[in-house]
Amino acid sequence: METIHTIRSAYLENERLVWVREPETNLNAAHLFIFLDGELYRDRVEANAVIDKLLVNDKIASAWFVFVSMESVESRWRECPCYPPFAKFIVEELLVWLEGHYPGITAARRRTLVGLSYTGLAAAFVAKEFPDAFQKIIAQSGSFWSDDCQLIDEFQRISRRSSTGFYLDVGRQETQQNVRHREDVLQVVSQIDAVRRFRDVLQERGYPVKYTEFDGGHDFIAWRKTLPDALLWALAP
Repeated sequence: METIHTIRSAYLENERLVWVREPETNLNAAHLFIFLDGELYRDRVEANAVIDKLLVNDKIASAWFVFVSMESVESRWRECPCYPPFAKFIVEELLVWLEGHYPGITAARRRTLVGLSYTGLAAAFVAKEFPDAFQKIIAQSGSFWSDDCQLIDEFQRISRRSSTGFYLDVGRQETQQNVRHREDVLQVVSQIDAVRRFRDVLQERGYPVKYTEFDGGHDFIAWRKTLPDALLWALAP
C-alpha cells in the first residue's frame, strides 16, 4: 500500500509531497529506503517497477520505500549543494515524522538514502553531517563537482569516519567540463572525474565503497538500468 502525504519543513520553510510505500508482508521490516527527487525516481527512473520486479523474484528484502519530492526546481538548486538546513530536514524532521506516523519504521535500523545527480550529492552530504543517520548511501551520477568539489574536500578532512557504505555509479560518457548550468552554477570538473575523485577519497578514509561505471551518459534510462544493482547491494536478503 502506498500513501501520499504533504510534509512541511521549518528548516526549509516550504513543503513537499512524500510517498510512503509500506512493506507488503512485514510492517516491522528492518530496512528503510528513502529516495530524494521522488517524482524523478517514480516517473522517469520507474523505480517502483524496478522494486516490484526484484521483490516478486525474492531478490531483495522487505523494506519501507519512501519517495521525497523536490519542493520546486528552484529550491532544488538551493537545497542540494551541501545545504545544512536540507540535511537537518532529512534527519531531524523527515525521519522523526516517518517514525511518528508509521510506528513500524522504528524497527527499520538499516536505513538507505538515495539520490541522482544533484540529490546524489545531497545524500552524501547528509551522511557527512549526520554520520549515524544512514547505514548506506546510493548516489547515481552524483554531482560531486559542485562548488569546486567542496564535498570531496570536506570528506578528505573529516575527523570522525563512520561505517556508512557508499554505492557510486557514473557513466563513461559523462565527460563534459566547464559547463555553465545557470548564471551562478559552473561545473568545471566532469561528472565522471568528480565521482572517481570522491570514490578515491572515501576509500582512502576507510569507507566501504561499491563503484560502477556504465556505458551511457547523464540520463534516466541509464539510472534505471543501474538501480537494480544498487538495490541488490543495499537490500540483498
